[in-house]
Amino acid sequence: MIERPLAIVCDGVRLAGGIVVPDEPRGSCVLLHGIPSIVPPEPGDTGYAGLAGRFAAEGWAAAWVDMRAVRGSKGSFSIEGWVRDARTTIDAVRSTEGASGLPLALIGSSAGGAVACEVVARGAPVDALAMLAAPASWLSYAADPVAGTQRITQDAGMVLSEEVLADPTAWAAEFDAVSPEKSIVKVKVPTLVIHGTADDVVPVHHADLLRERAPRAEIRIIEGAGHQLRRDEIALETLLDWLDRTLARR
Repeated sequence: MIERPLAIVCDGVRLAGGIVVPDEPRGSCVLLHGIPSIVPPEPGDTGYAGLAGRFAAEGWAAAWVDMRAVRGSKGSFSIEGWVRDARTTIDAVRSTEGASGLPLALIGSSAGGAVACEVVARGAPVDALAMLAAPASWLSYAADPVAGTQRITQDAGMVLSEEVLADPTAWAAEFDAVSPEKSIVKVKVPTLVIHGTADDVVPVHHADLLRERAPRAEIRIIEGAGHQLRRDEIALETLLDWLDRTLARR
């Protein structure tokens, strides 16, 4: 198994990322995080780098990235910027030794799930899409842009440009464009939606909205699961089983 940094530069911003490649990978996956929190992680939480290692142990070449304004990556946050970051990461994985030529699944958690759906809908070279605890829409940002900027800067600790802080109207409008309930109807690859009934950040009815828009998508509701499904063993086993059925057996 080989673990190495992943060279990703988007819009002139160098993004922190890495990839773990097992000896004989069955396929590849790109892991997208959601909007972070300023609350410190719990002891022992290895984040998405650790999650990539878990997937690699199951035979998948797994890449992770800190999109702009998150942790090890510079830049100012915008949801459209994250869409470009995700697409650039896919291209980087597609050209990485050991992962090139493999079927690829894009896996996004929370806001990363919304970004993943939009990237696939816009035609990214992806063979499967998985969305974990993803919102169907972003009504709160469009309804109150100023409050939205405060959530990003105060609750998530991310940087916004001076132009956005001066007038966040156009910035907030981007969330309406990156809306899974609109973009999921354009997705043509196998799709999995996982949500927990105890999600107190993105309520489970968002999964029902996605089911209505994409009846062919596989929807899995996990009783009692919260928002951070990357830390839920049932959710991970569900995802790994789906990857095996969807990609590895192609």
